[in-house]
Amino acid sequence: VPNPAYLNLHAAVCRIAHMSGAAGYLYLEDREIEKLKVLSRDGSSAKFLASRLKSVELRT
Repeated sequence: VPNPAYLNLHAAVCRIAHMSGAAGYLYLEDREIEKLKVLSRDGSSAKFLASRLKSVELRT
């Protein structure tokens, strides 16, 4: 069962993101990331991979 305190915090952060316009930016950023299908062999996409891994870490 999810902790009600965390759910309340999540709801508050979502409201702030929506009211500030940040939610729209995050939505567009996610769409751009979804367009990428592969990582480069030369390591130039390392920053991208690190940010996606951090995103997954924060969501769990």
